[in-house]
Amino acid sequence: MRHSRKLTAAERAELNAERRRGTSRYVGLPAGQRKLVSILLGGYGLLLINSAFLLLFERSTAIVYMSNVLLHICLGILLIAPVVAFLVMHLARMPIRMNWRATGAGAFTALSLVTLLATGIALVAVGSSYGGGWILWLHLTTAVTSVLGFVLHVSLKRGLRFHFLAWGDAWSRGMRPALKHPLSLTVLGGTLLLLLFVAVPWITRGGVFVASGDGIVLAESQSLLAENRLLRVDDLARSESCGQEGCHPDVYEQWSESMHRFSSFNNPYYKASVELMIERSGAEPTRWCASCHDPVLLFSGRFEEAPIDTDHWSAHEGLTCLSCHAVEGLRDVKGNGRYVISSPEEYPFARAEAGAGKWVHNLLVRAKPEPHRRAMLKPVHETPEFCGSCHKVGIPPEVNNYRWKRGQNEYDNWHASGVSGNTVRSFYLPDEPSQCATCHMPLVPSDDMGNDGGLVRDHRFAAANTAVPSLNGHDTQLERAQAFLAEGRALIDIFQVSVNGRTYGPDDAMPVLRPGDRVALDVVLRSRGVGHTLPGGTNDSNELWVALRARNERGETVLASGALDAAGRVDSTAHFLGAVLVDRASRPIDKRNAQDWIANVYMNVIGPGAARNVHYRFVVPPGIEIASLEAALQHRKFKWYYNEWVFRGRVAEGSPDSLSAPEVDRRTWILGDGEAPELPITTMAGHVRSAGQPAASERPLWERWNDFGIGRLLESDTRGALSAFERVAELAPENPEGSINMARVLVEEGQLDRAVETLAEAEQRRPGYLKTAYFRGEVYRASGEYDRALEEWMAVYERYPADRVLVLGIGRIHYLVGRYEMALTWFDRVLDIDPEDVGALYNKMLALGALGREEAYEQALAQYEYHKADEDAPAVASPHKQTHPMDNREAQALHEHELHPVRTPPSPLESGLSDAANPPAQTTAMP
Repeated sequence: MRHSRKLTAAERAELNAERRRGTSRYVGLPAGQRKLVSILLGGYGLLLINSAFLLLFERSTAIVYMSNVLLHICLGILLIAPVVAFLVMHLARMPIRMNWRATGAGAFTALSLVTLLATGIALVAVGSSYGGGWILWLHLTTAVTSVLGFVLHVSLKRGLRFHFLAWGDAWSRGMRPALKHPLSLTVLGGTLLLLLFVAVPWITRGGVFVASGDGIVLAESQSLLAENRLLRVDDLARSESCGQEGCHPDVYEQWSESMHRFSSFNNPYYKASVELMIERSGAEPTRWCASCHDPVLLFSGRFEEAPIDTDHWSAHEGLTCLSCHAVEGLRDVKGNGRYVISSPEEYPFARAEAGAGKWVHNLLVRAKPEPHRRAMLKPVHETPEFCGSCHKVGIPPEVNNYRWKRGQNEYDNWHASGVSGNTVRSFYLPDEPSQCATCHMPLVPSDDMGNDGGLVRDHRFAAANTAVPSLNGHDTQLERAQAFLAEGRALIDIFQVSVNGRTYGPDDAMPVLRPGDRVALDVVLRSRGVGHTLPGGTNDSNELWVALRARNERGETVLASGALDAAGRVDSTAHFLGAVLVDRASRPIDKRNAQDWIANVYMNVIGPGAARNVHYRFVVPPGIEIASLEAALQHRKFKWYYNEWVFRGRVAEGSPDSLSAPEVDRRTWILGDGEAPELPITTMAGHVRSAGQPAASERPLWERWNDFGIGRLLESDTRGALSAFERVAELAPENPEGSINMARVLVEEGQLDRAVETLAEAEQRRPGYLKTAYFRGEVYRASGEYDRALEEWMAVYERYPADRVLVLGIGRIHYLVGRYEMALTWFDRVLDIDPEDVGALYNKMLALGALGREEAYEQALAQYEYHKADEDAPAVASPHKQTHPMDNREAQALHEHELHPVRTPPSPLESGLSDAANPPAQTTAMP
């Protein structure tokens, strides 16, 4: 029956009396249903409050937040039976009336409630990420429409508002008038604003860098525990749980074979070197390694005084999932593991291994994965600086008993290159800048939860370590590493051949080389697909060399350089990339004993987008004719001796005690019984040059000449470089790079007028090119036209504000003209990029001295002297050079190699280079 007027007070009193007697002329809710709906509304109200908490405080701690998610699920489950019971009873008791609007609103409310409960059950079963989250959105939508429908349903039943409640009259007499009072509205509004204000800190995401705080620094380890306590030994472990229950099985499988997984004492190479360090120096200095290699041991306090229990399970965890994902931020960009870590955010029952607790934990993760995602993927994790926290190394005096020395530094090598997009000065600039993850964590297909469009970042971190996956029998990881190495990371080019004084260039046909011919070869190496130096990483243990061989018309190898002997050692006369380091006694650093490193014998690396020339000279022996030349860049992880030492190195009897001279290991090491594994050799690049044919290459001729010129320039052959770059300018008349590179050489030679002319030509070829502007600034600076140099460089700075060389140059000009305060601001900008930049530290010291700021000057002087190189160190390498002539030759900027006769028949290993122009990513070797 539809009511068209509002009931009077007398009618309302009579109606209430009739309802109590059950004789009402209106169709109302029986007492039982009224109590039931009151319970439902109370429960639903609790759910709404709980939901508001989940929306407003989504960034609260996982345990608090997920406990409320669990409460939400439990409340929802408890309401299922009462809702169903009420709907059945209500529909049976309330036949369709003439008030169609109220009836429609009621039906809409019932449908919303049923959908709300059904989607809630679905979220518990399949998770909120299922189907792109549409179930979650439907659940949220029906939570709102249920309330709106209910209010509409009740409002359309005129005269009966709120009487469905057991305490409806109390609501009418109390709450409704209160809501009309201004003071009540003020209190309610203030409460809502306070909730939003409190919620803001949880909603705002953190940055890359965090304050050091009052956490724990563990001796030489430069990482920081955010909480003032050690972690439990299993806080960072349990990686297998990430791959269970269908959450991240692909990522877990990738990680399980990666070098991150085998970073600790489960890696025999690391184990041998670190145990040697512990034996000689104790556990405390060795913590310098532990931040990046042994976080589970370190942060649980197990990396205490020697002996360390390297057989304990925690010593074999490696870099676990949480070792990275529990990092809160970085202290700075100095590397050495200078990150801040805390105990990871956990959902309730996170440590349960089975049973109901495990089921509830997995249910919560599926139902509400967003807090887990935020806890595991913080802003810092998406930055190159995060990778640089471990792939940038400085050895402090506390570790080497000497002075600070810069170790491997992939981060700054990348940051200062064209690959990063931070500089325009590089010889080659990529179409798009790249970061660490671009190469080492490419997107791969996966159905893992958290995938983005069916893709996840590859957690194999494929790079150059082929030894450990080979040793472990991880064929997929080995295949990925070798494919990565051979995937255009480097190029090799037999660029030109000189025979009896006549030179055959890259586009000339080489003649057959006959007995008595005097031959000179120029082989060009180029780093193309590497964002840091080639090689990178631990260059004292990496082994890269050029394998060159000459074949006769029958395809037999007759001359070679870079061959292997029967034991697998590389010919010592070959050209090597990498490093040879020595200790105080000028003995080689060949056990990864970096704490003993004092000086470099040589450090042969190729920068990103740069090139290196390798020179050969020989006379063709009698009875030999050469029909083809083949060159390959070979890679082996690790060097032969280091691999042998790890598995069978012994101290000879009668050697002094290891602690008798802690700064130098004067013991005699021998290779004892046992057997070391044979390590795979990978061909990174290859090239063939046959008699009667031009050198085969798919690359444009101008680019090959450009690489040759770069190599000439970097070995200080400016005449040869200038000639090569002139050829580049001729071959590529639309390209400004030839002219720009000519200007590089001319500035170095002091021919500034000619440099201006070549840069004018470059400007015509590509107007507005900032690389041209940069080198114009170099010319003006060299000629003392500082204002014009600044004008050019400031235009470049607008696009490249993180170019440390450019910024330092701008600061240097301000210093030279006496603007010392301005110079300081620019030097500080460099130090913001790299706090250990020696050039910036030195110039800051000079500027402070010129300003007469004595205290600040003394501090800057101390910083500079701490980080600068030891000028006496090169002399330490002299005894080693005198006794190792091949190492001494490699240390010279410009030197030549020979080819040696080869016994026939060729070694079975030779066949791997039969198609050197397109070498497969497989194990290959010279005879």
